[in-house]
Amino acid sequence: MIKYVVARRVVVQTLLIAGLVLSASAEALADTTTLVCNNPYQPSTPPFTLELDPVQNTVTQKVTASPNVAAWSIKVPATFDTKEIKYNINAWAYIIDRVTANVTANGDGGVVMNFPCHVAQKQF
Repeated sequence: MIKYVVARRVVVQTLLIAGLVLSASAEALADTTTLVCNNPYQPSTPPFTLELDPVQNTVTQKVTASPNVAAWSIKVPATFDTKEIKYNINAWAYIIDRVTANVTANGDGGVVMNFPCHVAQKQF
């Protein structure tokens, strides 16, 4: 009987530890990532950011105010897979390449725009 209780306790503790490790790993993989993107079509405007949230399946696009553009932000549903992240804003379909971090925007009438991006990193 004592061996059964000890064995059961070891199994329960092992399962709890495994659950904590898997949970921590999933959280680490699911952290929100911020991309900083430049608009080569309007080089005088400040960069815009994309907040990628795989847990919520959303992308938040934020544009900083400039003399010609008012600041705005929009959070939209997104599809995350191993190669790309896809989302739509108005008539534009956006695709983020997960290897290069570049964004391709496909608009009506075959208009295609490309935005170079990089992962934002803390400076201090």
